[in-house]
Amino acid sequence: MNRQQVYEYYSNPFVTGQIMKYSRNREIAGAFWDGSYDKRPNILQFSSDITQMVKNGVVSFHLSVEHWSNAMALVTEKENYDKLRIGWDLIIDIDSKFELEEAKTAAWMVFRVLRKYGIRNAGIKFSGRRGFHICLPWIMFPKNIDYKSTALLYPQIPRIVARFIRKKIKKKLMRELIKSKGAKQLLEMLGEVPESLSPYYFVEVEKDWGSRHMFRAPFSLNEKAWMVSIAMNFNQLKNFSLETAKPENVLKNPVFEEFFKGEEDEATDLLTDAIDWYSTIKKEEPKKEKKIIAWEGRISEENFPPCVKNILSGLSDGRKRSIFTLVNFLRMMNWGREEIEAKIFEWNEKNRPPLPRAIILGQLRWSQRNLRTPANCPPDGDLFYGDTGVCKPDKICTQGTNTIMIKNPIVYPFKLMKISRKKKVYRGYSCGVCNKQFKNMRSLNLHKSRIHDYVFEV
Repeated sequence: MNRQQVYEYYSNPFVTGQIMKYSRNREIAGAFWDGSYDKRPNILQFSSDITQMVKNGVVSFHLSVEHWSNAMALVTEKENYDKLRIGWDLIIDIDSKFELEEAKTAAWMVFRVLRKYGIRNAGIKFSGRRGFHICLPWIMFPKNIDYKSTALLYPQIPRIVARFIRKKIKKKLMRELIKSKGAKQLLEMLGEVPESLSPYYFVEVEKDWGSRHMFRAPFSLNEKAWMVSIAMNFNQLKNFSLETAKPENVLKNPVFEEFFKGEEDEATDLLTDAIDWYSTIKKEEPKKEKKIIAWEGRISEENFPPCVKNILSGLSDGRKRSIFTLVNFLRMMNWGREEIEAKIFEWNEKNRPPLPRAIILGQLRWSQRNLRTPANCPPDGDLFYGDTGVCKPDKICTQGTNTIMIKNPIVYPFKLMKISRKKKVYRGYSCGVCNKQFKNMRSLNLHKSRIHDYVFEV
């Protein structure tokens, strides 16, 4: 869109009327073509303020999630924020790095969580590009929690609720992404292999807010895609298309759902469960340096776990992600750099088909710059071991149970060697009378004197 088209869109009385309605008791910020913001704080008093800002170069409008008694009194210091804040809305921002369908999946999962807590009036709108905004407005939340004003518990409460929702949908969202895109495409998109996959690498569900956090206003344009951020109901989500959000189509049929809708205290049960959950999780503490199990010298292949041995025998699937496993595993086994490279190329000859040399060299260079441990064992590491069919746990892995008991393949050799040491027979320190074994001569002599009344000559 050019500047004239942007001006014509915002000159429409319906559009300006909607933006004015939503801007009450909020700070507003205009964004320019390059994404930078106009001066803050700012408010809208008249519809003409919108068109004047557009004349000055503004192409999109953003509103604060916080409600203010006097937004123009906001200053750069935070001392007066609590005095001016009279409420806030919880806006769950969903943004897909793939296409709109993946954002729809995440939005629907969030909605299902809300439905379980009796919330049926949450607002949803298209963000204007590849995502959606879900709104739990201020009216839904109790105004006091533990005798404290909820208005003052910002941004703590929105963060807790958002993280609780993320936890609720995480596993199922990951399964749906793998189902729709496949593990191979997900890993190729990242460009590097992480220790474990999270759906939030691909579809972000916002969890953090700061003071004066903002979101795109309903009926604002998105300056990257030139679509309109329009509200809908959840029943329309499945069939929503980008055609609906084109400015010309919005102006032809300017009737849409309310975004800030809800009933009083509707989100109380959700908030209560989220706070209870948050109180039970371990609070983040300064990370202590991990103690890595160490063993002197190079650990040989005979001590490797079944999964690594199976990888080394050659693969037809999961070859690229297995480079990550092999390189980091061998490094943890005290193998040298040249030795690792030689082994990787030897392994690649067994693959069907072998990987291109350029891919292997790229992965080796990345691993040299980014020291990691291999991915954890299943179920966390299903993409690395379970899906490729190399996870064949033995007695060391399961430790006499029906499940995998070791957390990471690097633990296996140390478990194996520890068991081997315990089984070692100490030949040469054996009692000639009862054949009992001893670690040293002193223990043997003490045994003889106490048990067999043996007297040592001086």
